[in-house]
Amino acid sequence: MPGVKAQATHGHTPGHTFYVAESKGQKMVFWGDLMHVAAVQFENPGVTIQFDTDSKAAAAQRKKAYAEAAKQGYLVGIAHVSFPGIGRLRAQGSGYQWVPVNYSAVK
Repeated sequence: MPGVKAQATHGHTPGHTFYVAESKGQKMVFWGDLMHVAAVQFENPGVTIQFDTDSKAAAAQRKKAYAEAAKQGYLVGIAHVSFPGIGRLRAQGSGYQWVPVNYSAVK
């Protein structure tokens, strides 16, 4: 599909994948299970969990993804965060801050 590609991000599981959607100069990356505990892993991306099949690779993928998202400012879609699960990352000290998009209920 034009504008959508898969990106291997092994670590959490051997086949873990990001999906990248790009159109008209805008980008959004869907992270799947890149992180699990927002309150801990945004502040310290090196923290892993027992469900990561390769803890070292999972931490490296998370650090790389966080740094790139914060630097480039694109939207990310994340599991394991509060609704709406779409937002941006901002570098904050040695970690990152999650900035969810604004949303409203429209009838």
